[in-house]
Amino acid sequence: MSSHRLRFHAFRARQVGGRCGPVFSEATVAALEEMGIVERKPHPTDGRQVNIELTAKGAAMRKSAKDAKRTWLAEAIAQLDEQERETLFRAGEIIKRLAEK
Repeated sequence: MSSHRLRFHAFRARQVGGRCGPVFSEATVAALEEMGIVERKPHPTDGRQVNIELTAKGAAMRKSAKDAKRTWLAEAIAQLDEQERETLFRAGEIIKRLAEK
């Protein structure tokens, strides 16, 4: 089964839990691994590290969630009137410009 790297590439187990600590991180990774969403792979150059990667099932779940978000957003935007849509898109352009600075 092929695996797909997470959006931020593969990373160590303790990075999964963020600031919650290694016990939470290990439990999170173990649960995701048990569900078949991620798999552990040895780091290619550092034997002390283990990378966490999405499985095909995890990638499909991620795609499904992204598709659902896009569908929801498209339906929500469709309910706006023309002036509200124009305002929303202008605001988006401003936000994009600010983010690029």
